[in-house]
Amino acid sequence: MDNIQLLAGVLGYKIDCFHITYLGLPLGDKFNEKAIWDSIIGRFEKRLLGWKSTYLSIGGRLTLIKSVLFSIPTHFLSLFPLLASVANKLEAIQRNFHWASFGNDFKFHLVRWNVVKQSLSIGGLGVRDLRLFNDAFLRKCLWRFMNEKGNLWRKLVAIKYGATSLGWFPS
Repeated sequence: MDNIQLLAGVLGYKIDCFHITYLGLPLGDKFNEKAIWDSIIGRFEKRLLGWKSTYLSIGGRLTLIKSVLFSIPTHFLSLFPLLASVANKLEAIQRNFHWASFGNDFKFHLVRWNVVKQSLSIGGLGVRDLRLFNDAFLRKCLWRFMNEKGNLWRKLVAIKYGATSLGWFPS
């Protein structure tokens, strides 16, 4: 509605966001706010609290990063664009855990994280890049929108947001 603020003032109401979580995703929040990623950052840190990185080998820490930590934000990454500050924070958590340098117990990182993120075939350790993974997920969604014209979810998005001849372009 165009005059929603005016109408709310006449009726004595105030306009606010409807904050609710459904299937682990925040509804009613703006997708480009850092606050929606706080739960993911918290889960990253909480998951690592139970593990003492000094008692795990480098291979054990790497396995934990690749299997457990990487699976935590997957659902979010398939729907929301990853903010650069959040990506840097999540990578810092992974990096510090991998090199066992948490808190005041700093240890030098033996290899740059960009090298660690490279595939095994070119000398890296195969840790996935969260930014690239997010970009691939979002592009897949756009590709599906453009090619799966009969699906119900596509029809609903097209009705709500519109569709051009090239497909749906989110604002």
